Amino acid sequence: MPRLTFVIRYSSFAAASFLFLSSAAKAEPACAAPSLKSERNSDFNNFTYKPDEVIVTSESADLLQGKYTEFNGNVTIFQQNQTIKADNAIYDEVSSQFSATGNIELISDAAKVSGLSVFLDEANQDLELLGTKYQFGFNAGRGEAEVFSVTNSNKLKLEGATFTTCPGDDPSWLFSADRIQIDQDKGWGEAWNTVFKIADIPVIYVPYVTFPISDKRKSGLLFPELGNSTRYGTYIAQPIYFNLAENYDFTLTPKYMSERGLLLQSNFRHLSQNSANILQMEYLNEDKDDVELGERHLAYWQHESNWQERWNVQLQWTDLSDDNYISDFSSDYHHQSDTNLNNFAMLTYYGEDIDISWLSQNMYELGPHTPSYDLPIQMTIDWNANSVGDSLQFLVNSQYSLFQNEYKDVNEVQRLHFAPELTYQLNTPAFQLLASTSYLSTYYNQKNRILDEEQEISRNLAKARILAGLTFEKQTTYFKQDVRQTLEPKIQYLYVEDVDQSGIGLYDSQLLKEDYFSLFRDNNYSGIDNISAANQITIGFSTSIYNNVNKELFRFGLGKIYKLNNDVSGTNDELVNSKQAVALEWFGQLTDNWQLDGGILYNQESKEVETGFVSLDYWLAKDKNFQFNHRYATDVAGIKINQAGIFASYQINPTWAVAASYHQDLESNVNMDALIGFEYRSCCWSIQLAAKRQIVVDLNDAQIDSNVDVEYDNGISFNFKISGLGGDLSSSIANLFSESIFAYRRPYLITN
Repeated sequence: MPRLTFVIRYSSFAAASFLFLSSAAKAEPACAAPSLKSERNSDFNNFTYKPDEVIVTSESADLLQGKYTEFNGNVTIFQQNQTIKADNAIYDEVSSQFSATGNIELISDAAKVSGLSVFLDEANQDLELLGTKYQFGFNAGRGEAEVFSVTNSNKLKLEGATFTTCPGDDPSWLFSADRIQIDQDKGWGEAWNTVFKIADIPVIYVPYVTFPISDKRKSGLLFPELGNSTRYGTYIAQPIYFNLAENYDFTLTPKYMSERGLLLQSNFRHLSQNSANILQMEYLNEDKDDVELGERHLAYWQHESNWQERWNVQLQWTDLSDDNYISDFSSDYHHQSDTNLNNFAMLTYYGEDIDISWLSQNMYELGPHTPSYDLPIQMTIDWNANSVGDSLQFLVNSQYSLFQNEYKDVNEVQRLHFAPELTYQLNTPAFQLLASTSYLSTYYNQKNRILDEEQEISRNLAKARILAGLTFEKQTTYFKQDVRQTLEPKIQYLYVEDVDQSGIGLYDSQLLKEDYFSLFRDNNYSGIDNISAANQITIGFSTSIYNNVNKELFRFGLGKIYKLNNDVSGTNDELVNSKQAVALEWFGQLTDNWQLDGGILYNQESKEVETGFVSLDYWLAKDKNFQFNHRYATDVAGIKINQAGIFASYQINPTWAVAASYHQDLESNVNMDALIGFEYRSCCWSIQLAAKRQIVVDLNDAQIDSNVDVEYDNGISFNFKISGLGGDLSSSIANLFSESIFAYRRPYLITN
């Protein structure tokens, strides 16, 4: 029997029905929403129609002119972005109402709904289906509803409904509610008298709950964190999120620990057109494990702003009730193995030829260490006279600093520094030349509180440096692939005048890391308190191999310092004078995923390796990596470092992943840190279980004795997330490494 086709023209057929859902958030790839477009359009590809027209096809039709039209047999109604199929349908022209019964199926870009009957009121732009099953097209949400309706206010209402994002007929979780209302403009749904079920078992009843249908932020409960450890006992943390405005929000997290008490954590974030602020506040009224400490707290503020393109303000401030707070409770903004807090405020002006900065800094040492000097004020002016030429530059650095430390004999120091420098620099693809000469003049006024006297010291010295390098290239093969190889010899002569600096302390200067690149520096220290005397030549060469997309596959560097004069004794400590040293560094891309890198510094005078590291990495993706590492140093703050460790995380298949880490101190034969975790994730929920063991160091002790028995914190953590209710189901197994004392670091490559 041939099918009949009717074209009905009027304002908009149920215009409110599903168009309001079309811009909702995308679902997770593993639970991708079904594509309904081709299913909706397939019957009408050959029709040309206008937006205000409705096309109806059926096997037969009865028409009563001016009153109604009755369609029978395989009725299909199509208009713009939706299609309705039914066994029978009636269109009432007087009331502009449409009703259909029998095997109802509604398909749009936003949803597919099947039901027993459908009613459409064109005048009021309402749509209602009874006895429905629905599947959203904008995410993996689906369920059943006694009544499925859309009102003229563009809100979707479900009565006697269920909701889940799990596929299949037996969902892992769902919630049933008397009423569910979804508002796409707000990006959230609301449910009343809700029962949440896992594996069809009722878990919790909630009178009212909201849930997201997009990535828009909304106030509410975030997913809790559960666990047990020897340090905390059984604990649960429940974040409560407050979306105060588009540019600022607040999160309050009560964390109950059976062995410690109730810890309140709050986080406030504010973002404007030219500034960003983070404020973290934490408070524990009484620590059951150490009542003598009394109230414990953390306060953290981070600020950065830019004004009129030339002014920049940066601020970071942390206040702790006791040194051990971060080690005990961890922090989102400090690592538990941190040894100091860097509190500072800095104002910088960037001019055309001059930069000016004002800095106030407090470097607070954690644990039983001698406090560092405070820096109440430091003003730095850098002037660059570009008028001399593109290659020849005249630079002037000047700085005033005030240092204070009430615990040291020399408790207040004023330092005035002035350093003009003339630099010539030439760089071409094949040649590098840097020549500089400078004169450093520094004045110190040092007050000694014990002797109640002031000491004035002037230090003046000259510095000269010449660095030259060549770059050779050739095309060759590397493991049967065409590559480009470079050879870069480099030579540097450095002269720093030997003057008496024995009366100058180290106020803001620290010994820098020594490796291949450090051989070509002009000072072993940061800051200007210790300027190491030198009369030496450094010779080095490096070679690299690059593939046809300029990715570095191999690198090897070798450098050596030759001292021309061994009689330099004017530095603060002759043990850190420039020394005859050999440095090596290497990197090899063994395959597309395996790489090896490392380096050592060998002191020819003491005939020992002073520092070294090696790292073997396998990297396939964020959640598929492996690393073996070893680090060695003869002296780091008076301690010998000799440690080895491994990281491994691997996503076995789309649902299972595992992660593990282990670090051993080879000097004391002590396990420093160990962790193993498992993760299961489906398209609608995930669970993560981890066990960890970490060495405990009490920074509140006046003395830290390495010979006492080692104390460990052993714990188990549990994390459960649900898709469709605000949970991010991307794999987070590698994030467990952030809980390790030694956080995972992927080797840095310039070509990455």
